[in-house]
Amino acid sequence: MFRVAALVENSSAAPACESRHGLSLYLETGKHKVLFDVGPNRLFLENAAKLGVDIAAVDTVILSHGHVDHAGGLEAFLSANDRARIYLRPSATEPHYIKVLGVPFNAGMDSKLVHGDRFVFTQAETVIDDELTVFSEVKGDMPLPASDTKLFMRKPGGLVRDDFAHEQSLILTVDGKRILFSGCSHAGIVNIQRRAETVAGAGMNAIIGGFHLYNPPTRRYEKPEYIRRTAEALKRTGSVYYTCHCTGRKACEQMKPILGERLREFHTGESLKSIPEV
Repeated sequence: MFRVAALVENSSAAPACESRHGLSLYLETGKHKVLFDVGPNRLFLENAAKLGVDIAAVDTVILSHGHVDHAGGLEAFLSANDRARIYLRPSATEPHYIKVLGVPFNAGMDSKLVHGDRFVFTQAETVIDDELTVFSEVKGDMPLPASDTKLFMRKPGGLVRDDFAHEQSLILTVDGKRILFSGCSHAGIVNIQRRAETVAGAGMNAIIGGFHLYNPPTRRYEKPEYIRRTAEALKRTGSVYYTCHCTGRKACEQMKPILGERLREFHTGESLKSIPEV
Protein backbone atom coordinates (compact mmCIF):
# COMPACT_ATOMS: atom_id res chain seq x y z
CA MET A 1 0.00 0.00 0.00
CA PHE A 2 1.30 3.43 -0.93
CA ARG A 3 -0.22 6.89 -1.20
CA VAL A 4 1.09 10.44 -1.30
CA ALA A 5 -1.46 13.26 -1.15
CA ALA A 6 -0.74 16.98 -1.45
CA LEU A 7 -2.70 18.58 1.38
CA VAL A 8 -1.23 22.05 0.87
CA GLU A 9 0.77 23.45 -2.01
CA ASN A 10 0.94 26.79 -3.81
CA SER A 11 -1.71 25.86 -6.39
CA SER A 12 -4.69 23.53 -6.47
CA ALA A 13 -5.89 20.87 -8.92
CA ALA A 14 -9.04 20.16 -6.90
CA PRO A 15 -11.82 22.79 -6.84
CA ALA A 16 -12.80 21.77 -3.30
CA CYS A 17 -9.27 22.23 -1.91
CA GLU A 18 -7.79 25.66 -1.29
CA SER A 19 -4.14 26.35 -2.00
CA ARG A 20 -1.65 28.48 -0.07
CA HIS A 21 2.04 29.30 -0.18
CA GLY A 22 3.43 26.40 1.82
CA LEU A 23 3.69 22.64 1.84
CA SER A 24 2.08 19.68 3.56
CA LEU A 25 2.20 16.16 2.14
CA TYR A 26 0.46 13.07 3.51
CA LEU A 27 2.27 9.74 3.06
CA GLU A 28 0.60 6.41 3.76
CA THR A 29 2.06 2.91 3.65
CA GLY A 30 0.93 -0.35 5.18
CA LYS A 31 3.03 0.58 8.21
CA HIS A 32 2.87 4.37 8.55
CA LYS A 33 0.70 7.45 8.22
CA VAL A 34 3.05 10.40 7.91
CA LEU A 35 2.82 14.15 7.49
CA PHE A 36 5.77 15.73 5.74
CA ASP A 37 5.36 19.35 6.85
CA VAL A 38 2.15 20.95 8.09
CA GLY A 39 1.85 24.03 5.88
CA PRO A 40 1.47 27.65 7.05
CA ASN A 41 -1.74 27.28 9.08
CA ARG A 42 -4.69 24.95 9.64
CA LEU A 43 -5.53 24.65 5.93
CA PHE A 44 -3.96 21.19 5.82
CA LEU A 45 -6.66 20.00 8.26
CA GLU A 46 -9.47 21.33 6.09
CA ASN A 47 -8.07 19.84 2.89
CA ALA A 48 -7.28 16.54 4.63
CA ALA A 49 -10.95 16.14 5.55
CA LYS A 50 -11.95 16.75 1.93
CA LEU A 51 -9.43 14.15 0.73
CA GLY A 52 -10.43 11.49 3.26
CA VAL A 53 -7.25 11.78 5.33
CA ASP A 54 -7.62 11.22 9.08
CA ILE A 55 -5.09 13.53 10.72
CA ALA A 56 -5.81 12.01 14.15
CA ALA A 57 -4.41 8.70 12.85
CA VAL A 58 -1.05 10.16 11.74
CA ASP A 59 1.80 8.47 13.63
CA THR A 60 4.80 10.47 12.37
CA VAL A 61 5.46 14.09 11.42
CA ILE A 62 8.61 15.21 9.64
CA LEU A 63 9.25 18.97 9.67
CA SER A 64 11.58 19.71 6.78
CA HIS A 65 12.76 22.99 8.33
CA GLY A 66 11.78 25.78 10.66
CA HIS A 67 10.13 28.21 8.23
CA VAL A 68 6.52 29.13 8.87
CA ASP A 69 5.22 28.04 5.46
CA HIS A 70 6.19 24.48 6.41
CA ALA A 71 5.69 24.50 10.17
CA GLY A 72 3.05 27.18 10.80
CA GLY A 73 0.30 24.56 11.06
CA LEU A 74 1.95 22.84 14.03
CA GLU A 75 -0.43 24.25 16.65
CA ALA A 76 -3.43 23.04 14.62
CA PHE A 77 -1.82 19.62 14.26
CA LEU A 78 -1.18 19.29 17.99
CA SER A 79 -4.85 20.10 18.62
CA ALA A 80 -5.98 17.42 16.18
CA ASN A 81 -3.49 14.66 16.99
CA ASP A 82 -2.21 13.52 20.40
CA ARG A 83 -0.10 10.54 19.35
CA ALA A 84 2.35 11.29 16.54
CA ARG A 85 6.05 11.79 17.14
CA ILE A 86 7.41 14.92 15.49
CA TYR A 87 10.91 14.90 14.03
CA LEU A 88 12.82 18.14 13.48
CA ARG A 89 16.34 19.51 13.51
CA PRO A 90 17.59 21.08 16.77
CA SER A 91 17.99 24.50 15.12
CA ALA A 92 14.50 24.49 13.57
CA THR A 93 13.12 26.41 16.56
CA GLU A 94 15.67 29.24 16.33
CA PRO A 95 14.51 32.65 15.01
CA HIS A 96 14.48 32.86 11.21
CA TYR A 97 13.80 35.82 8.93
CA ILE A 98 13.36 36.80 5.30
CA LYS A 99 14.41 40.19 4.01
CA VAL A 100 12.14 41.89 1.47
CA LEU A 101 13.49 45.18 0.11
CA GLY A 102 16.05 45.03 2.90
CA VAL A 103 13.46 44.79 5.67
CA PRO A 104 13.53 41.62 7.83
CA PHE A 105 10.24 39.80 8.44
CA ASN A 106 9.75 36.86 10.76
CA ALA A 107 9.81 33.57 8.84
CA GLY A 108 10.22 31.17 11.75
CA MET A 109 7.97 28.67 13.47
CA ASP A 110 6.48 29.08 16.95
CA SER A 111 9.21 27.60 19.16
CA LYS A 112 6.97 27.64 22.26
CA LEU A 113 5.02 24.71 20.82
CA VAL A 114 8.07 22.44 20.85
CA HIS A 115 8.17 20.69 24.22
CA GLY A 116 7.56 17.22 25.60
CA ASP A 117 8.64 13.76 24.55
CA ARG A 118 6.62 13.83 21.32
CA PHE A 119 9.33 15.97 19.76
CA VAL A 120 12.47 14.22 18.52
CA PHE A 121 15.53 16.20 17.48
CA THR A 122 17.30 14.51 14.58
CA GLN A 123 20.96 14.05 13.76
CA ALA A 124 22.80 14.23 10.44
CA GLU A 125 21.23 10.83 9.71
CA THR A 126 18.37 9.43 11.74
CA VAL A 127 16.93 6.04 10.85
CA ILE A 128 13.39 5.89 12.24
CA ASP A 129 12.78 2.38 10.92
CA ASP A 130 13.15 0.36 7.73
CA GLU A 131 10.79 2.70 5.85
CA LEU A 132 11.75 6.15 7.14
CA THR A 133 15.17 7.83 7.21
CA VAL A 134 15.79 11.55 7.61
CA PHE A 135 19.07 13.29 6.85
CA SER A 136 20.58 16.77 6.85
CA GLU A 137 23.97 18.54 6.70
CA VAL A 138 23.96 18.55 2.89
CA LYS A 139 27.04 19.76 1.04
CA GLY A 140 27.77 19.62 -2.65
CA ASP A 141 29.24 21.18 -5.78
CA MET A 142 26.01 22.67 -7.11
CA PRO A 143 25.67 26.35 -6.12
CA LEU A 144 22.84 27.18 -3.76
CA PRO A 145 19.73 29.01 -4.98
CA ALA A 146 20.36 32.75 -5.14
CA SER A 147 17.19 33.42 -3.13
CA ASP A 148 18.89 31.81 -0.12
CA THR A 149 20.73 35.12 0.31
CA LYS A 150 17.43 36.72 1.40
CA LEU A 151 17.09 34.35 4.38
CA PHE A 152 18.60 34.99 7.80
CA MET A 153 18.83 33.65 11.34
CA ARG A 154 19.35 35.51 14.59
CA LYS A 155 22.59 35.03 16.49
CA PRO A 156 23.92 36.91 19.56
CA GLY A 157 25.54 39.53 17.31
CA GLY A 158 22.44 40.09 15.20
CA LEU A 159 21.11 38.70 11.92
CA VAL A 160 23.41 36.50 9.85
CA ARG A 161 22.85 34.50 6.68
CA ASP A 162 20.88 31.33 7.26
CA ASP A 163 23.13 28.26 7.11
CA PHE A 164 20.09 25.92 6.75
CA ALA A 165 21.31 23.57 9.45
CA HIS A 166 17.59 23.33 10.30
CA GLU A 167 16.76 21.70 6.93
CA GLN A 168 16.27 17.95 6.57
CA SER A 169 14.87 15.59 3.95
CA LEU A 170 13.13 12.23 4.10
CA ILE A 171 13.80 8.96 2.29
CA LEU A 172 10.77 6.69 2.21
CA THR A 173 11.50 3.08 1.28
CA VAL A 174 8.39 1.14 0.31
CA ASP A 175 7.55 -1.63 -2.15
CA GLY A 176 11.19 -1.88 -3.15
CA LYS A 177 11.38 1.80 -4.15
CA ARG A 178 13.11 4.79 -2.60
CA ILE A 179 11.32 8.14 -2.64
CA LEU A 180 13.02 11.36 -1.57
CA PHE A 181 10.92 14.15 -0.06
CA SER A 182 12.42 17.65 0.08
CA GLY A 183 10.57 20.62 1.55
CA CYS A 184 12.28 23.65 -0.01
CA SER A 185 15.70 22.37 -1.14
CA HIS A 186 17.55 25.35 0.30
CA ALA A 187 20.71 23.20 0.11
CA GLY A 188 20.07 22.69 -3.62
CA ILE A 189 17.95 19.83 -4.94
CA VAL A 190 20.92 18.35 -6.84
CA ASN A 191 23.07 18.33 -3.70
CA ILE A 192 20.21 16.86 -1.66
CA GLN A 193 19.62 14.08 -4.18
CA ARG A 194 23.30 13.14 -4.20
CA ARG A 195 23.38 13.07 -0.40
CA ALA A 196 20.27 10.89 -0.39
CA GLU A 197 21.97 8.41 -2.69
CA THR A 198 24.94 8.27 -0.34
CA VAL A 199 22.70 7.75 2.70
CA ALA A 200 20.63 5.05 0.99
CA GLY A 201 23.50 3.46 -0.90
CA ALA A 202 21.33 3.51 -4.03
CA GLY A 203 19.52 5.87 -6.38
CA MET A 204 16.12 7.42 -5.79
CA ASN A 205 13.16 6.21 -7.83
CA ALA A 206 11.31 9.48 -7.30
CA ILE A 207 11.77 12.92 -5.77
CA ILE A 208 8.80 14.90 -4.49
CA GLY A 209 8.84 18.45 -3.16
CA GLY A 210 9.92 22.03 -3.76
CA PHE A 211 13.12 22.76 -5.69
CA HIS A 212 13.41 26.44 -4.66
CA LEU A 213 13.71 27.88 -8.14
CA TYR A 214 11.11 30.57 -7.38
CA ASN A 215 10.85 32.88 -4.38
CA PRO A 216 7.18 33.94 -3.95
CA PRO A 217 7.81 36.77 -1.44
CA THR A 218 10.05 38.56 -3.97
CA ARG A 219 8.37 37.05 -7.06
CA ARG A 220 11.75 36.25 -8.56
CA TYR A 221 12.98 33.13 -10.34
CA GLU A 222 16.49 31.78 -10.36
CA LYS A 223 18.45 32.70 -13.48
CA PRO A 224 17.67 30.57 -16.58
CA GLU A 225 21.22 29.20 -16.61
CA TYR A 226 20.84 27.92 -13.03
CA ILE A 227 17.50 26.31 -13.85
CA ARG A 228 19.03 24.67 -16.94
CA ARG A 229 22.03 23.36 -14.97
CA THR A 230 19.68 21.96 -12.34
CA ALA A 231 17.56 20.14 -14.94
CA GLU A 232 20.60 18.72 -16.71
CA ALA A 233 22.04 17.41 -13.45
CA LEU A 234 18.70 15.82 -12.54
CA LYS A 235 18.45 14.23 -15.98
CA ARG A 236 21.57 12.17 -15.30
CA THR A 237 19.75 10.21 -12.60
CA GLY A 238 17.13 7.47 -12.87
CA SER A 239 14.48 9.41 -10.96
CA VAL A 240 11.10 10.86 -11.79
CA TYR A 241 10.28 14.25 -10.31
CA TYR A 242 7.03 15.50 -8.79
CA THR A 243 7.68 19.14 -8.14
CA CYS A 244 5.63 21.73 -6.29
CA HIS A 245 5.63 24.67 -3.87
CA CYS A 246 8.74 26.81 -4.46
CA THR A 247 9.70 25.42 -7.87
CA GLY A 248 7.37 27.68 -9.84
CA ARG A 249 5.47 27.19 -13.08
CA LYS A 250 7.97 29.12 -15.21
CA ALA A 251 10.88 27.02 -13.92
CA CYS A 252 8.93 23.83 -14.67
CA GLU A 253 8.36 25.04 -18.22
CA GLN A 254 12.08 25.68 -18.61
CA MET A 255 13.03 22.23 -17.27
CA LYS A 256 10.39 20.28 -19.17
CA PRO A 257 12.26 20.13 -22.53
CA ILE A 258 15.24 18.63 -20.71
CA LEU A 259 13.45 16.20 -18.37
CA GLY A 260 10.40 15.40 -20.50
CA GLU A 261 7.82 13.11 -18.91
CA ARG A 262 10.10 12.51 -15.94
CA LEU A 263 9.07 15.95 -14.61
CA ARG A 264 5.52 16.39 -13.36
CA GLU A 265 3.85 19.09 -11.30
CA PHE A 266 2.12 18.03 -8.08
CA HIS A 267 -0.72 20.24 -6.86
CA THR A 268 -2.99 20.53 -3.83
CA GLY A 269 -5.64 17.82 -3.92
CA GLU A 270 -3.66 15.40 -6.09
CA SER A 271 -2.57 11.92 -4.98
CA LEU A 272 0.01 9.39 -6.13
CA LYS A 273 -0.51 5.67 -5.64
CA SER A 274 2.44 4.37 -7.65
CA ILE A 275 5.80 5.50 -9.00
CA PRO A 276 6.38 4.81 -12.71
CA GLU A 277 9.48 3.10 -14.03
CA VAL A 278 11.84 5.22 -16.15
